[in-house]
Amino acid sequence: MTDLSTKVLPELMAYQLPGINSSDDLLFPRYSGYSLANIPSTVCKLLNIPEFGEGPLAPSLLAELGGPYKRVILLVVDALGYRLLNHLMINGKAEFWRESLADGVLMPLTSICPSTTASALTTLWTGVSPATHGIIGYEMWVKEFSMVINNISHSAMSYAGDTGGLRRAGFDPNTFLERPLLGTHMHKHGVNPYAFMHSSISSSGLSTMHLSDVSLHGYICESDMWVSMRNKLNAEPNEHMFMYAYWSAVDTLSHRFGKGDERIALQFENFSSMIRKGFIDDLSKEACKDTLLLMTADHGSVFTPKYSEFNLIDHPDLYAMLRIQPTCENRFAFLFVRPGMIKAVQDYFDVTWPGKFTLIKSDQAIEAGLFGPGPFTETLFDRVGDLIAVAHEDAYLWWAKKTNLMLGRHGGLNPDEMLIPLFALPL
Repeated sequence: MTDLSTKVLPELMAYQLPGINSSDDLLFPRYSGYSLANIPSTVCKLLNIPEFGEGPLAPSLLAELGGPYKRVILLVVDALGYRLLNHLMINGKAEFWRESLADGVLMPLTSICPSTTASALTTLWTGVSPATHGIIGYEMWVKEFSMVINNISHSAMSYAGDTGGLRRAGFDPNTFLERPLLGTHMHKHGVNPYAFMHSSISSSGLSTMHLSDVSLHGYICESDMWVSMRNKLNAEPNEHMFMYAYWSAVDTLSHRFGKGDERIALQFENFSSMIRKGFIDDLSKEACKDTLLLMTADHGSVFTPKYSEFNLIDHPDLYAMLRIQPTCENRFAFLFVRPGMIKAVQDYFDVTWPGKFTLIKSDQAIEAGLFGPGPFTETLFDRVGDLIAVAHEDAYLWWAKKTNLMLGRHGGLNPDEMLIPLFALPL
């Protein structure tokens, strides 16, 4: 087995962006060969078809993956940070992966920025960074609709329970991105793409946005997912195929209980054991031949206890300096500042939360490549506001008009949020 952590981690931790002050607990995305954004093109290269998007992993990483392959399976485990996976393996909660180390390759990569699902999954299906595809955060100001939208539910943020409601404003998930999609690219070059997602989200607006020209299976539970994937591979052992599977339970539990909770370890332990029992053990030799399993994550997670000091309802003076409420993520907040108030907002953060946030001017972050190398979508500068409040340690901002029930968050630049695994296992 090749474990690239000792080689790659120091490079990732030392990576800097021009003009942006760093600290020990901030990790910048490295889009040039060491990030989630390089996975789509890597998959295409492994399948021996033209690259797609930002370009593949760095040559030293790509060389460890072997290939070419006839089939590539990409398993995305939401919120399974690199450090969390290693913790679970050390503590006996990821035995399948620990036992597979002898035959596989494990490497750390960075997520994208912001380190959040809507942005990351859009990167996987467009092959480009958020700076180019423009889906930048969980909550996003969209000038063309004059509203802050939820990029997961495709609703106005202020409309509870209105999933898909953006259609009434003229939003069409089939055309909003205006980017080439991975499924279409694969079809064009003779690879059949399949996606396995929980039935509750398989027909969502976000899935519709991503999965053009992809055969979709909405699974009921993990056993359905693994058995259905196994049966498909066994039935079509010679098909040139890309198989994508997305599993969200780690993220859901992390938000509710925090990433260190025993529920997460137990759930991942069961999920991993099911891979062997429901998938690997009953694959035919023909299905295993020239087939590669890749496991990664969209982001990691940070434990965030409930702190009343970060509730913006108790900071009316700060609210008065903003044009709209913050957007994006609690740990990576876009601040839309009233004219002439930039310095006042910076001073407020310094006095009220010393050392808890780094404030970065948004245009500076864009030009430095924090959201990707470009080309920049025309809407990007409108969507990121004037300042970005990047949280340190377990800090966050809470502005929703509801009770804060979350003990885990992501979106920011902490290594626990930004480091993701790429585990490659030839079957």
